[in-house]
Amino acid sequence: MTSIVIDIGNSATKIYKVTDGTISGTGVYEKDFAGWIKAKNAPADIIIASVVPEKTAEISASVKKITGKSPFVIKHEHYKTLKSRYIDIKELGIDRLCNIAYAVKNYKKNVVVIDFGSAVTFEVINGQGEFEGGMIFPGVKLQYGALTENTALLPDLEAEVTDLFIGRSTAECIKSGVQNGIAGICNDFVREFAERLSSRVQIIFSGGDAELIGKLVDFDFKIEKNTVPLGAWIIRNMNR
Repeated sequence: MTSIVIDIGNSATKIYKVTDGTISGTGVYEKDFAGWIKAKNAPADIIIASVVPEKTAEISASVKKITGKSPFVIKHEHYKTLKSRYIDIKELGIDRLCNIAYAVKNYKKNVVVIDFGSAVTFEVINGQGEFEGGMIFPGVKLQYGALTENTALLPDLEAEVTDLFIGRSTAECIKSGVQNGIAGICNDFVREFAERLSSRVQIIFSGGDAELIGKLVDFDFKIEKNTVPLGAWIIRNMNR
C-alpha cells in the first residue's frame, strides 16, 4: 500500500510517497502535491506530520478540498504503545515523535536519532524500546541566521561541506564555529552516552544537514534522512 506523507517543517513543506515502509518518491508540497493526487493510481491515504499548527489547518483544508477526504494528522495519542520517561509527552514535537517511532520499529538496541534540521534534535531510545529523552539546539542555518540578524557586519552564509577548522576570513570563521561546534556537541553527547551503557549504541543521522555534519564527527553512524515521513507512516499503520 502506498501513502502520501506531508511533512510540514519550520522551513519547508515536503511530500513523500511511502510504499510498504519504503520511500518511493519525494517532492515539494506546493509544487508537486496536486499532480500526485490527480495522477493515475494516486494514493488515497494521506498523512500529515506537522510542527507548524497554523499550516496544519491550512493544508488539511486544502487536502480535503482536492481529495474530498480529511488527511490523517499525526497526534501524540496516536502512538498508543509508546513507552516513555519524558515528563510531558505532549510537549514533544511531532517530528520527534515520528523519529522515535522509526527508531523503535527498526532497532532492538540502544539508539540515538540525531535530526539535523532547523533545530538539531536528539532522541534517545534504550534497548527496551523506551524513549529516555533527548536534546535540542539551533541547527546550522538557524545559527547562521542568528549571527546575521543580530550583528551589523557579519555576512549572510549558506551551509556547505568543508573540512576547514581555523577560519582565515570572517565567513570561514563563522562556518568553522557553527559546523564544528555542532559536530563537537554530537561527539561529546555520543561519547558520554556510550560510557553510560554496557552495550553498543546505534547512531542515526537524519535531516537536511546530515551529510554536512557527518563529515565532521568522529564516531560511526548510519544516514537515514527520511525518519520523519517513515515514522509518520509507522504511526499511521498503528491506527488502521
